[in-house]
Amino acid sequence: MIDRVHWINKAKLVKFILDCQDLENGGISDRPDDDIEIYHTYFGVAGLSLLEYRGVKAIDPAYALLVDVINRIILNK
Repeated sequence: MIDRVHWINKAKLVKFILDCQDLENGGISDRPDDDIEIYHTYFGVAGLSLLEYRGVKAIDPAYALLVDVINRIILNK
């Protein structure tokens, strides 16, 4: 997918991820109305971050960690 971000319809992908949320209990599932679990919750939030969804902190795609954490711990900034 490197250099192919233009292939992704960001609005539809954000909508899909948000449709997979369990608004009552929290978490994200692999499909709308399925059971939530930690794997899809983590990568759903990571996806929202990489899609620059408002209110979600930036995630470094190489480390799958918050950029703030990378800067503080790994890069000592």
